[in-house]
Amino acid sequence: MIIVSASSAEFFHFLQGMVLSIREKPEGSAIALGCFDLGLSEPQKVWLAEQRVETVVPDWPYGLSESAGVPLPFKAILSRPLLPRYFPGHDIYMHMDADAWVQDWEAIELYRAGAARGLLAITPEIDRSFISNYGTADSYRAFIVKVYTDLCGAEAAQKFRNYPILNTGVFAVPAGSPIWDRWATRIEENLHNGRNFHIEQASLNYEVFEHLDDDLAAGLELLPARCNWVCHQALPKFDAERDRLVEPFLPHTPLGVVHRASDDFKQKKTGQIALTSGGTREMNLKYREGRYGLGSSDEPEHLQRWQDAGFEWTEKPT
Repeated sequence: MIIVSASSAEFFHFLQGMVLSIREKPEGSAIALGCFDLGLSEPQKVWLAEQRVETVVPDWPYGLSESAGVPLPFKAILSRPLLPRYFPGHDIYMHMDADAWVQDWEAIELYRAGAARGLLAITPEIDRSFISNYGTADSYRAFIVKVYTDLCGAEAAQKFRNYPILNTGVFAVPAGSPIWDRWATRIEENLHNGRNFHIEQASLNYEVFEHLDDDLAAGLELLPARCNWVCHQALPKFDAERDRLVEPFLPHTPLGVVHRASDDFKQKKTGQIALTSGGTREMNLKYREGRYGLGSSDEPEHLQRWQDAGFEWTEKPT
C-alpha cells in the first residue's frame, strides 16, 4: 500500500505533521508515501526526500490548463482518481489530506483491509456527536442539495439530499477497482456543469449512491467516524491520562485519523478542547503541539482561501 497526499508550499507545515505521524510509528516507518507537488520549495522537497516521500507534479487533467482560471490545488483534487497512473506499482492506494494525521494505526489497517475487499474503503460523516445531526442539520442538507444541484442536477439533489457525505479526505482503493474509472468519468462529466471545490467528492458520492447495492456486493466498506474524524463536525475530547484525542462521548474511543477539516480552526490555530476528566485545554489538534522538531516549518499566519483568488465554491457549514 502507498499513502498519498498533496501540498503547496503554503500548506507544507500540515503535510509535515501527516508524514511524521506515519513515519514515527513502527508500522509506518517503511510504508510507501507519495505527494502531489503543488509548488513546493526546494528545501521542502529535500525534507520529503529525506522522509522517503515520492513527489510527483500532476498534469492538468480532463482538458483543463493553467489558463482555465482555477487555483493550483484544484489540480490535485481532480487527480485523486488518477493515483495509480502517477504512483504505479502498488496494490492499494490510500489518500490522506495534508491536514489529517494518524494517531492510531488501527485505522490504517482498517482502510487496508476494507480496500482489499475489492472496491473502496471510505468513512461517511456520521456520528452521534456530529453537529449535522443537530444545530446545523438544515444548513448541512442545504449544502448537500446545492452541491448536487450545481454538479449533478436537481433530480440527483433530491434523491441524495438525506444521504451522508462520504468524505474523500481519507480513503483507500485497490489498484484494480472499477471505481477509479467510474469516478474519473463522473468528474469529467460534472466539470461541464461547474468547477465547484467539492466536485471530486460529489462525483464519488454520486457514483457510490447511484449503485449502492451493487457496490456493497462488490466490496464497498464504510468505516467508523474515528477512522476520519472531521473536526468541522465535532471537536474531539482529550484524555490526558492516555495522551489521546478521543470521541466526545463515552466510551471515549481513541481516534484513528484526526482530520483538521475546519478552515475556521486552522485560521485560529488553537481552540479550547474539553478534557474527559473535566475542564478544557488549549490545543492545536495537530500531530504534535508546538513545533514538529528539527527542520519543521512554521504554521502560516493566514491561509489563503480559494475565494480570495476569485474561485467560486460552496462553503461547508461549520
